[in-house]
Amino acid sequence: MLTLAYYAEQFRRLDAGFAGEKRVDREWNEIIYPNTFFILHNLILTNAANHPHQLDSLFICNHFMLIIEIKNINGRLDFDGNTHQCTRTKPDGTVEGFPNAITQIQRHLQFLKVFSQNYSLPIEGAIILSNPSAIIATHPNSVPIFHVSGLQSHLQLLFNKYPKSFLTNEQLSRFVQRFRDHHQPQVLPPLIASSRFHHGVLCPKCQYKYQMHYHRGFWKCSNCNYASTEIFAEALQDYRLLVRPTITNSQLRAFFGIQSSDSANRLLKKFQFPYTGTFKNRVYLLPDNLQEYMKPFFE
Repeated sequence: MLTLAYYAEQFRRLDAGFAGEKRVDREWNEIIYPNTFFILHNLILTNAANHPHQLDSLFICNHFMLIIEIKNINGRLDFDGNTHQCTRTKPDGTVEGFPNAITQIQRHLQFLKVFSQNYSLPIEGAIILSNPSAIIATHPNSVPIFHVSGLQSHLQLLFNKYPKSFLTNEQLSRFVQRFRDHHQPQVLPPLIASSRFHHGVLCPKCQYKYQMHYHRGFWKCSNCNYASTEIFAEALQDYRLLVRPTITNSQLRAFFGIQSSDSANRLLKKFQFPYTGTFKNRVYLLPDNLQEYMKPFFE
């Protein structure tokens, strides 16, 4: 069974990645360049083997294009060109292994050479570390690696390296449109099977380890005796996100451990959820902003 710690870790990783990309976005927004350029974010393309290439950022102008791989990692980072591994050493001495971003960039470069073979545009790659506490230690010279603050100066180096314009603005626009036409937005994974996580209203005082039981309008923890009415809004929001955006009387009883059909019916009617169907086959619709929606009913 998947635990709260598992989902917390998955969220932490996604949130860290998003925060890193936002830091780099601020640098992109400060670019001053008199000619036409495009920046494509989270671009997903598929190669001939039907394997995806997910590009964090792709800068395209008339002179060159630059693939950016963004890493929001702290600690001392060592990139090994022989083993193709990246290791992170934390302040406490713990060593962890990560996929080598250099290998990822080189894979993207090879793919884009094929993808853009009809356009004579030089292709460059770089790895940006968005976490200011990251220390870049050993790394090969095959791909530039620098902190986000170095993006502007790196672009200037590339403009100096490629002073010639290879494409007209019209050709550049067609080229960028080709990327957009081939972009395949990421498909969210299917919903997790309900059997893989804890059901019911979980007690926040017990770190969500114990289930609370419903009685006479209150939810009470059998472990610490904490009682609350409002905690149901948080639990129902989790249900909406993890299971489905609708609920019936029988589904409410099964998931939240309510024995009485009448009690479940009173609970659903209390919050005046919109619904479809007659009394016997009624399906209640759970709003997007569920916790905000339910708040006035607890007052």
